[in-house]
Amino acid sequence: MHMRKWLLHNLGLKLLSVALAVFLWIVVLGEQKIEVTVHVPLQLALPQDFFLANDPVDALDIHLRGPKTLVTSLTPREVALSELPVKWVEGENIIPIRPDLVRVPRGIQVVGVTPQRVRVVLEPAVEREVEIAPRTEGAPPEGYVVRRVVSVPTRIRMVGPVSEIRRITRVHTLPINLTGQTASFSARVLLEPVGRRVRVQDSAAVTVEVEIGQKPS
Repeated sequence: MHMRKWLLHNLGLKLLSVALAVFLWIVVLGEQKIEVTVHVPLQLALPQDFFLANDPVDALDIHLRGPKTLVTSLTPREVALSELPVKWVEGENIIPIRPDLVRVPRGIQVVGVTPQRVRVVLEPAVEREVEIAPRTEGAPPEGYVVRRVVSVPTRIRMVGPVSEIRRITRVHTLPINLTGQTASFSARVLLEPVGRRVRVQDSAAVTVEVEIGQKPS
Protein backbone atom coordinates (compact mmCIF):
# COMPACT_ATOMS: atom_id res chain seq x y z
CA MET A 1 0.00 0.00 0.00
CA HIS A 2 2.80 2.37 0.94
CA MET A 3 4.65 1.48 -2.25
CA ARG A 4 1.57 2.31 -4.31
CA LYS A 5 1.21 5.67 -2.57
CA TRP A 6 4.88 6.42 -3.21
CA LEU A 7 4.45 5.60 -6.91
CA LEU A 8 1.32 7.73 -7.22
CA HIS A 9 2.81 10.66 -5.30
CA ASN A 10 3.65 13.45 -7.75
CA LEU A 11 2.96 11.01 -10.59
CA GLY A 12 2.41 13.80 -13.05
CA LEU A 13 5.75 15.42 -12.22
CA LYS A 14 7.56 12.09 -12.56
CA LEU A 15 5.94 11.35 -15.92
CA LEU A 16 6.85 14.84 -17.09
CA SER A 17 10.49 14.29 -16.07
CA VAL A 18 10.63 11.01 -17.99
CA ALA A 19 9.00 12.58 -21.03
CA LEU A 20 11.42 15.52 -20.89
CA ALA A 21 14.43 13.19 -20.67
CA VAL A 22 13.18 11.18 -23.68
CA PHE A 23 12.51 14.39 -25.60
CA LEU A 24 16.03 15.72 -24.88
CA TRP A 25 17.58 12.40 -25.94
CA ILE A 26 15.61 12.50 -29.21
CA VAL A 27 16.75 16.09 -29.75
CA VAL A 28 20.37 15.11 -29.13
CA LEU A 29 20.18 12.14 -31.53
CA GLY A 30 18.60 14.35 -34.15
CA GLU A 31 21.39 16.92 -33.93
CA GLN A 32 23.90 17.53 -36.67
CA LYS A 33 26.44 14.71 -36.52
CA ILE A 34 30.13 15.57 -36.49
CA GLU A 35 33.37 13.59 -36.52
CA VAL A 36 36.22 13.97 -34.04
CA THR A 37 39.48 12.14 -33.34
CA VAL A 38 40.41 11.08 -29.83
CA HIS A 39 43.96 10.13 -28.79
CA VAL A 40 43.87 6.94 -26.67
CA PRO A 41 46.96 5.38 -25.02
CA LEU A 42 47.82 1.84 -26.13
CA GLN A 43 48.89 -0.36 -23.24
CA LEU A 44 50.16 -3.82 -24.12
CA ALA A 45 50.25 -6.61 -21.53
CA LEU A 46 53.46 -8.30 -22.65
CA PRO A 47 54.56 -11.73 -21.40
CA GLN A 48 57.16 -11.57 -18.63
CA ASP A 49 59.78 -13.72 -20.36
CA PHE A 50 60.03 -11.48 -23.41
CA PHE A 51 61.36 -8.03 -24.27
CA LEU A 52 60.22 -5.59 -26.91
CA ALA A 53 62.66 -5.57 -29.81
CA ASN A 54 60.97 -2.69 -31.65
CA ASP A 55 59.15 0.53 -30.80
CA PRO A 56 55.43 0.00 -31.44
CA VAL A 57 53.06 2.95 -31.31
CA ASP A 58 52.03 3.88 -27.78
CA ALA A 59 48.72 5.55 -28.71
CA LEU A 60 45.84 5.20 -31.17
CA ASP A 61 43.75 7.78 -32.97
CA ILE A 62 40.09 6.82 -32.56
CA HIS A 63 37.80 8.43 -35.15
CA LEU A 64 34.29 8.98 -33.77
CA ARG A 65 31.01 10.21 -35.20
CA GLY A 66 27.92 11.31 -33.31
CA PRO A 67 25.63 14.15 -32.26
CA LYS A 68 27.56 17.36 -31.61
CA THR A 69 26.40 17.62 -27.99
CA LEU A 70 27.58 14.10 -27.14
CA VAL A 71 30.83 14.20 -29.09
CA THR A 72 32.04 17.57 -27.82
CA SER A 73 31.35 16.64 -24.19
CA LEU A 74 33.37 13.41 -24.30
CA THR A 75 36.03 12.92 -21.65
CA PRO A 76 39.16 10.78 -22.24
CA ARG A 77 37.92 8.19 -19.73
CA GLU A 78 34.80 7.52 -21.82
CA VAL A 79 36.80 6.19 -24.76
CA ALA A 80 38.74 3.02 -23.95
CA LEU A 81 40.23 0.04 -25.71
CA SER A 82 39.12 -3.41 -24.64
CA GLU A 83 41.75 -6.01 -23.80
CA LEU A 84 43.32 -7.16 -27.04
CA PRO A 85 42.84 -10.87 -27.83
CA VAL A 86 46.51 -11.56 -28.52
CA LYS A 87 48.44 -14.84 -28.28
CA TRP A 88 52.01 -13.65 -28.04
CA VAL A 89 54.74 -15.52 -29.91
CA GLU A 90 58.47 -14.99 -30.23
CA GLY A 91 59.30 -12.74 -33.17
CA GLU A 92 56.76 -10.67 -35.07
CA ASN A 93 53.22 -10.16 -33.80
CA ILE A 94 50.71 -8.24 -35.94
CA ILE A 95 47.78 -7.02 -33.81
CA PRO A 96 44.62 -5.91 -35.66
CA ILE A 97 42.86 -2.98 -33.98
CA ARG A 98 39.20 -3.30 -34.92
CA PRO A 99 36.63 -0.56 -34.25
CA ASP A 100 34.50 -3.00 -32.23
CA LEU A 101 37.33 -3.24 -29.66
CA VAL A 102 36.77 0.42 -28.73
CA ARG A 103 34.25 1.18 -25.98
CA VAL A 104 32.37 4.48 -26.35
CA PRO A 105 29.22 5.98 -24.84
CA ARG A 106 25.86 5.10 -26.33
CA GLY A 107 24.89 7.18 -29.34
CA ILE A 108 28.47 7.55 -30.60
CA GLN A 109 29.86 5.48 -33.47
CA VAL A 110 33.48 4.40 -33.97
CA VAL A 111 34.17 4.97 -37.66
CA GLY A 112 37.84 4.03 -37.69
CA VAL A 113 41.08 3.48 -35.80
CA THR A 114 44.58 4.62 -36.81
CA PRO A 115 46.73 2.59 -37.12
CA GLN A 116 44.60 -0.43 -37.98
CA ARG A 117 47.44 -2.80 -37.12
CA VAL A 118 50.21 -2.65 -34.53
CA ARG A 119 53.47 -4.51 -35.09
CA VAL A 120 55.16 -5.90 -31.98
CA VAL A 121 58.44 -7.81 -32.17
CA LEU A 122 59.36 -9.89 -29.12
CA GLU A 123 62.72 -11.36 -28.17
CA PRO A 124 63.24 -13.87 -25.37
CA ALA A 125 64.81 -12.58 -22.17
CA VAL A 126 68.44 -13.66 -21.76
CA GLU A 127 70.52 -13.38 -18.58
CA ARG A 128 74.27 -12.79 -18.60
CA GLU A 129 76.91 -12.13 -15.96
CA VAL A 130 79.26 -9.29 -16.93
CA GLU A 131 82.36 -7.67 -15.47
CA ILE A 132 82.12 -4.36 -13.60
CA ALA A 133 84.79 -1.87 -14.69
CA PRO A 134 85.25 1.05 -12.26
CA ARG A 135 85.71 4.39 -14.02
CA THR A 136 87.77 7.18 -12.42
CA GLU A 137 88.52 10.82 -13.23
CA GLY A 138 91.14 13.22 -11.94
CA ALA A 139 94.25 12.18 -9.99
CA PRO A 140 95.67 12.42 -6.46
CA PRO A 141 98.02 15.34 -5.72
CA GLU A 142 101.77 15.20 -6.35
CA GLY A 143 103.48 12.55 -4.22
CA TYR A 144 100.49 10.16 -4.16
CA VAL A 145 99.57 7.31 -6.48
CA VAL A 146 96.56 5.08 -7.09
CA ARG A 147 97.58 1.53 -6.28
CA ARG A 148 94.37 -0.34 -6.81
CA VAL A 149 90.75 0.24 -7.89
CA VAL A 150 88.33 -2.66 -7.49
CA SER A 151 84.55 -3.04 -7.38
CA VAL A 152 82.57 -5.12 -4.92
CA PRO A 153 81.10 -7.23 -6.40
CA THR A 154 83.37 -7.65 -9.41
CA ARG A 155 80.60 -9.01 -11.66
CA ILE A 156 76.87 -8.43 -11.98
CA ARG A 157 73.92 -10.20 -13.59
CA MET A 158 72.02 -8.41 -16.34
CA VAL A 159 68.95 -9.43 -18.34
CA GLY A 160 67.63 -8.17 -21.66
CA PRO A 161 66.74 -9.13 -25.22
CA VAL A 162 69.31 -11.40 -26.85
CA SER A 163 70.17 -8.83 -29.54
CA GLU A 164 71.37 -6.35 -26.88
CA ILE A 165 72.65 -8.56 -24.09
CA ARG A 166 75.05 -10.53 -26.32
CA ARG A 167 77.09 -7.42 -27.14
CA ILE A 168 77.67 -6.51 -23.47
CA THR A 169 80.89 -7.87 -21.99
CA ARG A 170 81.39 -5.29 -19.25
CA VAL A 171 79.60 -2.41 -17.61
CA HIS A 172 81.27 0.74 -16.26
CA THR A 173 80.48 2.61 -13.09
CA LEU A 174 79.79 6.32 -13.04
CA PRO A 175 83.11 8.22 -12.68
CA ILE A 176 84.75 8.44 -9.25
CA ASN A 177 86.68 11.68 -8.69
CA LEU A 178 90.23 11.15 -7.39
CA THR A 179 91.22 14.81 -7.38
CA GLY A 180 92.80 15.77 -4.06
CA GLN A 181 92.49 12.30 -2.54
CA THR A 182 95.47 11.36 -0.31
CA ALA A 183 94.08 8.28 1.46
CA SER A 184 92.34 5.09 0.51
CA PHE A 185 88.53 5.23 0.44
CA SER A 186 85.45 3.40 -0.76
CA ALA A 187 82.43 4.85 -2.52
CA ARG A 188 78.96 3.63 -3.38
CA VAL A 189 78.36 4.31 -7.07
CA LEU A 190 75.79 3.59 -9.74
CA LEU A 191 76.38 1.79 -13.01
CA GLU A 192 76.30 3.51 -16.37
CA PRO A 193 73.26 2.60 -18.50
CA VAL A 194 74.11 -0.08 -21.06
CA GLY A 195 70.88 -0.25 -23.03
CA ARG A 196 67.32 0.97 -22.95
CA ARG A 197 65.95 -2.58 -22.75
CA VAL A 198 68.61 -4.07 -20.47
CA ARG A 199 68.11 -4.18 -16.72
CA VAL A 200 70.29 -5.18 -13.80
CA GLN A 201 69.12 -8.27 -11.94
CA ASP A 202 71.02 -7.35 -8.79
CA SER A 203 71.35 -3.94 -7.16
CA ALA A 204 72.32 -1.20 -9.63
CA ALA A 205 74.71 0.31 -7.03
CA VAL A 206 78.11 -1.20 -6.25
CA THR A 207 80.96 -0.32 -3.90
CA VAL A 208 84.27 0.74 -5.42
CA GLU A 209 87.38 0.50 -3.24
CA VAL A 210 90.24 2.84 -4.14
CA GLU A 211 93.68 2.26 -2.61
CA ILE A 212 95.89 5.37 -2.57
CA GLY A 213 99.40 5.57 -1.15
CA GLN A 214 102.50 7.76 -1.18
CA LYS A 215 104.99 7.40 -3.98
CA PRO A 216 108.21 5.70 -2.89
CA SER A 217 110.89 8.28 -2.21
